[in-house]
Amino acid sequence: MAYLNGRGISKDVAEQFSLGTVTNPINGHEQFTGWLSIPYFSALGVCTSVKFRRIDEGKPKYGQPLGQKLHIYNVSDVLADSGFIAICEGELDAVVMSGLCDIPAVGIPGVAAWKPFYTKLFYGFDKIFILGDNDIKEDGTNPGAEFSRRVASEVQNSQIVQLPQGMDVNEYYLTNGAESVRELLGVAK
Repeated sequence: MAYLNGRGISKDVAEQFSLGTVTNPINGHEQFTGWLSIPYFSALGVCTSVKFRRIDEGKPKYGQPLGQKLHIYNVSDVLADSGFIAICEGELDAVVMSGLCDIPAVGIPGVAAWKPFYTKLFYGFDKIFILGDNDIKEDGTNPGAEFSRRVASEVQNSQIVQLPQGMDVNEYYLTNGAESVRELLGVAK
């Protein structure tokens, strides 16, 4: 909980998304002991896969069981009774948007994970906000901007939301609060 609290995620929100720490791993998951577990659920609430995130500074930062495929994180939010939804680059950003900012959101674990057939899930929304990390790498690339451009080029009614340089959704939320996130998207309560 200390790691999640540092990201502004309360115990209630962690429970809502079934986030946890691997303390007694099942066979084959021993290398993830002490890592944050991030389960992926189908729209019907069935756990389909699990991704893991280190909570220390070690590398690699993320892991998953060999051969496991990840899809869309928090996909049940596509069923939300809303005219808008956010597509975030990453699971914890989707948790922040959906669980803390009251904005329906899904997470895609990076630009390579986006599949063209995902676009069909977003038909019917008046506005789809695309939020990639604004993280310029040492080589000058910006994978978050690439993510945003790719998704926006394939999803109708989409709008790229530019975050300040060096920030992702979670950092923006921690710095500015939920209402400021909503204002950034133009969906203030």
